[in-house]
Formats: sequence, C-alpha cells, structure tokens
Amino acid sequence: MGKDNRRRNNKKRTGDGYEPKGDAAALATPLEELGLSEKTTGILKDGGIATAKDLAKRRAGEMYRIRYVGKRECLEVAGALKKLGLDFRPDEPKPEAQEKPAGKPQEKTRAEGENKNNRSADKNANKKQGSNGGQNKSDRNGGKQQDKNKNQKGNKDQREDKSGRPRYDYKPYDNVNLHDLVYGKRERPAPEKPQKEQLTPDSIVKFCRQGKWGYKDWKGNVLIQPVYDNAYSFHEDRACVEKDGLLGYIDSKNRMVIDYKYDSATSFSEGLAAVSIGEKSGYIDKDGNEVLPVEFDVATGFENGKAIVRQDGRWGVLDRETLKVLWR
Repeated sequence: MGKDNRRRNNKKRTGDGYEPKGDAAALATPLEELGLSEKTTGILKDGGIATAKDLAKRRAGEMYRIRYVGKRECLEVAGALKKLGLDFRPDEPKPEAQEKPAGKPQEKTRAEGENKNNRSADKNANKKQGSNGGQNKSDRNGGKQQDKNKNQKGNKDQREDKSGRPRYDYKPYDNVNLHDLVYGKRERPAPEKPQKEQLTPDSIVKFCRQGKWGYKDWKGNVLIQPVYDNAYSFHEDRACVEKDGLLGYIDSKNRMVIDYKYDSATSFSEGLAAVSIGEKSGYIDKDGNEVLPVEFDVATGFENGKAIVRQDGRWGVLDRETLKVLWR
C-alpha cells in the first residue's frame, strides 16, 4: 500500500502538464537501460519511476522526496540523463522584489522637516527660560549633579553585559557566571582525539599501487602483490577481493578460498558473510558453503548475534544461533 501511495503522490506533483524537452526515443528509455546501479534502480522503481521521461519531469530537488534517494543517487541519475541529452526540470525563477512606492521618501523628508522645526522651537523656548534668572540655572545644575551621582551609584552595583541583560559587578566574580556561583566552577574536559588502530605482528594492511590492491604486514613488507581491482580488510582470516567486477575471498596466504561469483558481499562476521547475486542475497560460511539460500532482498552482516534481512517487503531479524528469522 505504501508504494501505491507514493506513486500517486509522485503523479500529482508532476502532473501539471509539463513536458520535458529532448529526443522522444531518449525520453522513452526504460529505467533498466539507463546504466544505473542495481541499488539506485530498485529505489527509483519503488518510487514509481519507469522511464527517463519520469526523471526529466522532476526538478533536482524533488528527487529527494523519493525514499532512500540521497545526493549520491541524484548525481548518478543526472549523469545518466546527461548521456541521453536530457536534464532535470529547470527550477522556477524567483519573484523579483517589489519596488517601494515613490511617495514614501517624500513623506519621510516632510516628517523630518517638521521634527527639525519642532526642535528649533524647543531650543528657542529653553533660551528664553534661561534668561529669566540664575536661580533656574543653578536648580538645573544641581539636579543634573544629583542624577549623575545617582547614575554612578547605580552603575557601580548593576551594569549590562553585551546581550543587554543586567549583571552584578562584583570584582571577585568578574570571570564567574551564576551557574558557577551556585554549582561551583567546572573545567570543560579536553576533547578526546580518535586513536588509530594499533598494529600488531598479526596485522595485515591493504595498500594500493598503480590502481591495484594488495596487502602488507605491520612493518610494511609486501605479503600479497597488488593484483586485485579492489580489496577489503581481513576478518576471521578471510578478505573479500574483486576482479573483473566480481567478488571472492582469499586467506592470509593469498589462496583463493571462495571463487569470484558474487556481485556484492560483506566481510566475515561470526563465521558468516552476506553475499549477493543479482538482486538477491544470502549467507555463506568461510568455506563458501551456502548456509542460507540467496533469496533475501536485503541482508546485512552479523553483529552481536543478529542480522537484518528483508524479503517480500517484510523486515526481520536473523538470529545467528538458530538461523531463523523473526519477522516484523
């Protein structure tokens, strides 16, 4: 039901009459023939995408509405469309800011002129009052001095910090905030630096030379020459290596334990590894024997005796000891 709802929503968003530009044959190219990875193709299928035209109808930002689509998938799709001379739907231009009415600056100028005239009138009135005698002047000076002393006293007890909030200005606590006064000052712990994995005499480290991968010991001596298209770390005396687009497993003596026949695979964990052939996944042991058939849509490696699997749209937890799935 969830897939049907997503497809209806997708059609509603793109059903505004927009027709992408480009060659008709290119627009009719099926999704499976765009050269996308199996993972991306499956995600787009679940999102209701069937042809290149369905992609070209969308803006690049709308791709993220499809479940599990991220930046990597968007870049992959954009590259596939570009090969066909297509592109995503262009974004709509942003509306320009409206111009301010021409009358407002004039009103502001007129208001400023009135304020200026009022200030001049007040100034003249103050001058006339000052000419009546020195008593008023002395009263004003005395009042100003009292206000000044009052302000100085208030500023001594209370001031405002940079945020505009008042704070009490006691010299012994200038560098201590309220939290520190109540709970005590605590030093912030220094951030911990990530520690590199320490190498031991049993460590085997992969390395790359001229585009090929091999393995060295902990001192840097070459144990396995760089002959593989890709290589992964050793786990449980097995390492996954790639040649001609297929994956297999070798041991620490560079003996081919499990032949190249998998499209994707994980490292061994708790004696088993998840492998995929086409769009289906299963589990094998360290000798290459099939422990669980290649029939799952998704299969992860084991961790703490549990692995996650999906089959026919249902997710479940696979138990390592019993090799049974608890379906949700």
